[in-house]
Amino acid sequence: MNQDMFDDLNAQLHVMSPEIHGAALISNEGAVIFQEGETVADQSIIGIAGAAVMRLAEHISAGLAECPVQEISVRCDRHAALFVPVGADALLMLVLSADTDTRPLAGAIPAMVSALSQ
Repeated sequence: MNQDMFDDLNAQLHVMSPEIHGAALISNEGAVIFQEGETVADQSIIGIAGAAVMRLAEHISAGLAECPVQEISVRCDRHAALFVPVGADALLMLVLSADTDTRPLAGAIPAMVSALSQ
């Protein structure tokens, strides 16, 4: 995914959910590739932690009858962080209001990424 595709994806996601405060594209190695809006102050920590959480989720899901990971959510009182795999080598992190229902976003993101890739 290049910067233009990331920007297009963000624009589509903001139309779908105005509660998005920020987004980051993170490589499976933990590097923050692109970032927009409010995410976190320390990009290296969120990149490494996001990649580690996704690897852990994939390991757990492999033990659950090959159930593929669709999303991971982390919530606190004010915010939620949604991690969604986008291809084989990256994941998208969205920072949203804590009360946002993340399921529609998690379901739509793979199709949006696929359409942008064509």
